[in-house]
Amino acid sequence: MTIKQNPYDLLRQASDIISERGENYGGIEDNFQLIADLASLRLGRDIHPYEIAVIMVCVKNARAFSTPTHMDSRIDAMNYEAFAATFAQDYLDQKTAAGTDIGYKKKTDLKPATVAKFNVPKSNVETLKTPKPISSTTATSSTAYSVNLDELSDEIIESK
Repeated sequence: MTIKQNPYDLLRQASDIISERGENYGGIEDNFQLIADLASLRLGRDIHPYEIAVIMVCVKNARAFSTPTHMDSRIDAMNYEAFAATFAQDYLDQKTAAGTDIGYKKKTDLKPATVAKFNVPKSNVETLKTPKPISSTTATSSTAYSVNLDELSDEIIESK
């Protein structure tokens, strides 16, 4: 996508994307409700389309932080902000009716997330040769590995 710094051009591009995606994915309300329903099933609690839009803004902001000149993330974030605005009143009404506090909790008040640790047996790990990066912006110093998941799952089951 061509980088256009003019805010009017960026907003036009964002509007064009809404139209294009609407043709591919259906209406905004239906699509976000479906995403919220799927997230609700996965997470075991009710998720509102507003929350989905806010999360998607966060995703796009994180990507924009990593690649500041990549306009797709910024334009998508603008659209997700607009979607959040369209769902905000319904979200507030539902939370108010349920007597639910929607205030922000400081991070110090939240329980930090933890990631499960597991060991991959060295016998199942093989170093892969990585292709040369296309440009210096894509270069990394990491090494790629291949793991035989069939053998690994057998070892995990056996170790229980």
